Amino acid sequence: MSDPFTHPDTPFPIGVEYYRGGAPKPECWDEDFANIRAAGFRIVRSASYWNWIEPARDIYHLDDYDVMFDLAAKHGLSMWLDVMLATHGAAPEWMTRDYPDFRVVNHRGHTYYSNSHPAYPQGGMIHCYDHPVWRERGGKLLRHVVERYKDHPATFIWGIWDGIALSSAWVDQDGGYPCYCEYSITRYVVWLKENFTLEEFNERTLRRYRRWEDVEPPRSDNNVLEMLLFKRFNYENLAGHLQWMIAEVRKLDTVHETRTHGAGTPRPWDETCARYADSWGMSMPSNNLLTGEDPYRIAERAFVFDWSRSIGKGGRWWNEEIYSGMARGGVTWKKQTDPRELTTLLWITLAHGAAGAMFWQYRPDHVAFESPGYNLATLDGRPTPRLKAVSKAISQIEGLSEHLPLRVPKARVAIVNHQASQDLFSMNDENDRFLADLRGTYRTLWSNGIPVDIVTPSQDWDGYDLMLLPNVALMTEEVRDRITRTLAESSTVKIVAVGSFGMYSDNGLSSYDPPEGLGATFSVRVADFSQVTDLDIVQGRAKVETLYGTLPFESETGYAVLEPLPGTEAIASLDGQTVATRTADGRLTWYGFSLSAGFGDIGSPDILYGILRDTGIQAPVAMDGDHVIPVMRESAMGRPLLFLFNIERQDANVYFSPRWDSTTARDLLTGEGLKRDGEYFHIVVPQWGVGVISCE
Repeated sequence: MSDPFTHPDTPFPIGVEYYRGGAPKPECWDEDFANIRAAGFRIVRSASYWNWIEPARDIYHLDDYDVMFDLAAKHGLSMWLDVMLATHGAAPEWMTRDYPDFRVVNHRGHTYYSNSHPAYPQGGMIHCYDHPVWRERGGKLLRHVVERYKDHPATFIWGIWDGIALSSAWVDQDGGYPCYCEYSITRYVVWLKENFTLEEFNERTLRRYRRWEDVEPPRSDNNVLEMLLFKRFNYENLAGHLQWMIAEVRKLDTVHETRTHGAGTPRPWDETCARYADSWGMSMPSNNLLTGEDPYRIAERAFVFDWSRSIGKGGRWWNEEIYSGMARGGVTWKKQTDPRELTTLLWITLAHGAAGAMFWQYRPDHVAFESPGYNLATLDGRPTPRLKAVSKAISQIEGLSEHLPLRVPKARVAIVNHQASQDLFSMNDENDRFLADLRGTYRTLWSNGIPVDIVTPSQDWDGYDLMLLPNVALMTEEVRDRITRTLAESSTVKIVAVGSFGMYSDNGLSSYDPPEGLGATFSVRVADFSQVTDLDIVQGRAKVETLYGTLPFESETGYAVLEPLPGTEAIASLDGQTVATRTADGRLTWYGFSLSAGFGDIGSPDILYGILRDTGIQAPVAMDGDHVIPVMRESAMGRPLLFLFNIERQDANVYFSPRWDSTTARDLLTGEGLKRDGEYFHIVVPQWGVGVISCE
């Protein structure tokens, strides 16, 4: 199917952020835009803070953006304009003066007043989306901007919501709770009435309300049952606001792409929101992973790339913020990012099926403490080594245009990210633990060339041979139905639950019979819980006996003691207690401990490779020699395309053998055919470099 939003000049457009609220100064623009285009960039992305463009009621100051759009057209650049009505940037001060109840109210009842942030020093967002004036005034501004630029020849993308998050996200420093203004509370109660009778609400939350008027939103994560509902409302409410904004754009412009923007890690509302925009974007900190102690942490970036592809509409996603230098600078400075880290991330973005990539940012903002941080050009606009390296990589990617866009074949392995379970972990201050278990498993597979997809319970699981379920703790009806349906519709799929599995029922109560509703299916009961401690590790007692050998734990980890019932066998034990079981047909396995928490947050290769062998899964490319990360894709010409990423600190002498019929292989970056040594082709991939191989 053709892509309706294809860039007119290139199948993989690459751009750069430029201009936020007055900086850089307009006298730089013409020269900078010429240099941006000469470097190979195709897009300029710009923010438009609300208080900058509407400083007085119905007075819109967009002369600077008029100049910017015209200069973009002059230099053959496309414009990506973020209309900042939410999350980033302040509403105009006259609005919070005229409508004092427009301000966010935190869970303690405190009203927020003007603040700022390194990303928007001219004022941070303190307004609530649920106040009717937000749609009234914000909608008027949005329509004005779209009407003004929709027919401009440079217009390419409408950035509808940058960093989509709750209205309190950037102002609430003591818990991250939603807004508690009267408008938000009213919308919540209306939502409850639409979804529950009072009796149903009481049964779900263990309350005895007699009147809806007595129902108050929960103000602590310790109120688990009601807070799960309140957060679900807020996520659906957030998505509804996004849907409204996109509908307003579509009334005027049915041509240009709309996108919304996530973060560098999954958040519990991502999937709920991503379905409405034409594409999903994500921000990505990227400073000094390759030069740090653990370069393989770059797998965390690949993980969120695959997450973005999973939830983007039709798989369409953008890496819209590759940070272009050190973490924000200010009056002191940090180590600048190695240029090869930026190019590595750009190539990984391409290999993971992005629609395109954006860098943050071209010239430093010259304002507040993000200057001189995330920059490709210097303060006076001259190129840095980072800009030169990125420009070279752009040229190389342009040289692959006949192979683009890439197709990402469906993997045989899927990791399930259950966002409701993430919420439950977050409420117990364990969000990092939840994400670490997902990323640790993903890292081991990705780093060794095993294709893996990230899926959710609302998506189709059909066609996968192995489903890995890390910490699917909240057994919602959707999860239970998906597992049951998958087992019924496939006679070969293997489901491996890991860690906290079905320990909580749909409403948040601890299950009396975990995994909730599936105890009989898995034929197991939970006998107890405990933890491997540092003392256990030091004294040599922390060793788990598995089908794949005796494995010592390296770091603290909790575990469930499992009791196999008839039809199930014990497959792992710790200190004489069963900690993993498998049904007789081998289709259902439960490891009562994390496969990464006890192994330094890196998925245990012994266990994961053992599971893969049992399922008959292997990497599509056999590797020998120095270690590189193979990623296999399909080019637009229908040929297999192999990316080899070297993230080690020396050149890699690599031998590889595709497990498909391939008689020749060509390095597309050098144009040279690769020599064959028996079954293997040979290539040298430079330090922090990439090989792009066409296998015929």
